[in-house]
Amino acid sequence: MVVVPAAAVQAPGTTAATSCLTAPSLSRLPSLADLQRSEQMLAALKMRATGSPEQARYLRWIGKQLSTIPGLRVSELRYPIDRWTPTGASLSMLVHGHTERLPVADAIPYSRPTGPRGITAPAVYIPDSVQITADNALGRIVVRDAPAGSVPNGAFFLPAVSWEVYDPNRTIDPTANFYGDFINYNARVTDLRDAAAAGAAGILFVKPLPTKQIVGHYEPYEGEQWGVPGLFLGADEGKRIIDALTAGRRPLLRLVDRAVVRHVTTPSIEAVLPGMSAQRIVVDSHTDGTNANEDNGPIAMVAMARYAAGLPRACRPRTLQFAFSTAHFYQRAGADPSARDGGAEQLAEQLDGDYDRGSVSAVVSIEHLGAKDYEQVPRPGGAPGFELAPTGLPAVRFIGVTPSPALVATVDQVVRGYDLQRTILLQGADLPGATDPAHCTFGGEGTPYERHLLPTVGVISAPQYLYDPACEMSVLDLPLMRTEIAAYTELVNRMQTMSESEISGGVDAERALRALGAPGCPSDGA
Repeated sequence: MVVVPAAAVQAPGTTAATSCLTAPSLSRLPSLADLQRSEQMLAALKMRATGSPEQARYLRWIGKQLSTIPGLRVSELRYPIDRWTPTGASLSMLVHGHTERLPVADAIPYSRPTGPRGITAPAVYIPDSVQITADNALGRIVVRDAPAGSVPNGAFFLPAVSWEVYDPNRTIDPTANFYGDFINYNARVTDLRDAAAAGAAGILFVKPLPTKQIVGHYEPYEGEQWGVPGLFLGADEGKRIIDALTAGRRPLLRLVDRAVVRHVTTPSIEAVLPGMSAQRIVVDSHTDGTNANEDNGPIAMVAMARYAAGLPRACRPRTLQFAFSTAHFYQRAGADPSARDGGAEQLAEQLDGDYDRGSVSAVVSIEHLGAKDYEQVPRPGGAPGFELAPTGLPAVRFIGVTPSPALVATVDQVVRGYDLQRTILLQGADLPGATDPAHCTFGGEGTPYERHLLPTVGVISAPQYLYDPACEMSVLDLPLMRTEIAAYTELVNRMQTMSESEISGGVDAERALRALGAPGCPSDGA
């Protein structure tokens, strides 16, 4: 727990070292109307899968914005991938000569295509507590619950997990649970691998939500070609199949999962704004995503770059590098197909060596700005499962910070100065282990940089609708997003005036342990 003296908390718009590095006034940031137009553009694209035309349109927008900012040096890094694109999915249930067409949310990303005629096989329900094996799944279409995972909120208050919690209105109940599909993400990966190994004819993941809320649902996003066809179903359609099985009606299912796979390239955009020294502070977010919240970080980064370029060079002690990374929703972009190494990991590997040469100071990653909190509530009329409904609160914001008392205190000051309520400053999004670093995840885009033992601040909120393109502008709080842009701009400004030893804190000791052979975090799997 970090204790920050009251006198040390500065008001927004001030910095200790130099008057020219003040936080931006709102007049120098995008207006609410500007943010609304940008977010509407993003919402219209919906799913921006890695290497897709939709991601390409977002990248063109980013490039056009960057081209209007003076002093930026813009380049691209391109990665080859085998891009999977769905072209149609359907499901029918055959019972005693009667065929019923069941609506589907979408195909599972990178599931094995069936061709236009699909496959027909008997259904089997295997609870998510039971492993999928050849004994229970061979030749069958597996119906599998895919609920959101949960962890106790109290875990985030543990001294081994968090540095600080800023929740002045006490809206984070430590006795309640935190829910999200991302918590059960690895279970979906395991299910798909197990189903293929078991010789299952197909797999259906049943989400406990109405189909209309999960249209286009996108997980897992490994970029791994799964060896089994599969679809996502809503709660109503899943119940129809399970009820038929429970009643002993022995339903047959006809599953159509059409897709094409093409070899394409996908770029990361790099924009560098020179400062008084060549040592860089890197600001990162990814450009592939599912909706207007996942990921709108690049919209904020464009605003931050425009603000910084308007300062005299003397007000930029360090060079700024803005990394608009790709392959977050593909992950297998590197030469090793077993490693999770999307665009951020590729950059982190480069920065790892640059840090030893003194040309990199720190990384700040930002994701999911202006996120409103949505929680599962019972559906009306006794319908199965739940529906997502707004709570009237901002989503919980997690900010991972590598072990530096000065850096943690600086982040804490910014959070409090801008009253970013419901913020948890994390040591890591997992319990510490016998690895170097002790925490192997920040829960988002900041993770590759933290794992490479770089001084890192990783900002992410984690609302339950993250994987759902069906959510629209209603999940966004644009005034909050504008405040966050101002806060993270001030954070970078404050870091500009800190010494490297203040920023790095215990990171250099971690790097020394790594050099002596300390075990690192695993790079394979999800």
